[in-house]
Amino acid sequence: MRLSTLRLSSTRTAAARVDRNRLTLLPFPDVGALLTCESWQEHAAAPGEPLTPPHAPIESGPLTTRLATFTQVEVNYATRAIERDTPSPPIPRLLTMPVTAVLGDRDVFRSTPAPQIEWGVELGVLIGQYTSCVPRSRALRSVAGYTVVNTFAAIGRPATIAMGPHFVTADELPLGARGLTLTAALDGRLRQKANTSDLLFDVATLIEAVSARTVLMPGDLITTGTPAAISTDRLHDGGSITVGITGIGELHTTVTHGPNPAIGHVRPASGSGEGREARA
Repeated sequence: MRLSTLRLSSTRTAAARVDRNRLTLLPFPDVGALLTCESWQEHAAAPGEPLTPPHAPIESGPLTTRLATFTQVEVNYATRAIERDTPSPPIPRLLTMPVTAVLGDRDVFRSTPAPQIEWGVELGVLIGQYTSCVPRSRALRSVAGYTVVNTFAAIGRPATIAMGPHFVTADELPLGARGLTLTAALDGRLRQKANTSDLLFDVATLIEAVSARTVLMPGDLITTGTPAAISTDRLHDGGSITVGITGIGELHTTVTHGPNPAIGHVRPASGSGEGREARA
């Protein structure tokens, strides 16, 4: 099953089921809210409300707005360890980071003068059930599904997370989301390419490690780390970033500089309609 969050107006969003070219609205403000419901799979498969004009054209919104923190793996590709001139870690190095904003597809990221804002493609794992101290052998039962993530972060600052536009349930992808190609491009130029089979610590191992130190709740996010060749150069005004994972989708973000507008939305450089803006 493929789900998304849609912006129906400037004040209304809704979770939706995506069946090829057909969209069905679900009675939840976003996918994150849906995942917090008991028997969320049944709600996601319910008949719902077929989306028809005048709602079109439709824009994607953030999959969830409930993230206050998320867990990221610092180094999870051998190429990334080489790039950082450090040995591959024997166990996952987990970072729990505060989140200042969550962006959707074609939203705007407002870059600040902070040095070394890092970004890069990651496989995002969304949790579907209460999980605590789960062994690796049962860890994948906790996975609701997967999405594409691009985390903008600078040392000592909260992160801005772009995620989406689609959430794909675990049963639609290979076990543990293995064998999927990840790419990232800046202004159309390929900057990253890797495969989830190259992860040093697979999804089950990460859930075991994270759930040993904190309780995971439905809708929580674990990102599995970014490959080598991330960019720490200052992002230029008007820059276009595209990150994608085969079988899940592509996520587009536009970078902008300058003072905050009076209203917290600006029109992106590409795509239709308005995009949400966030600073980091």
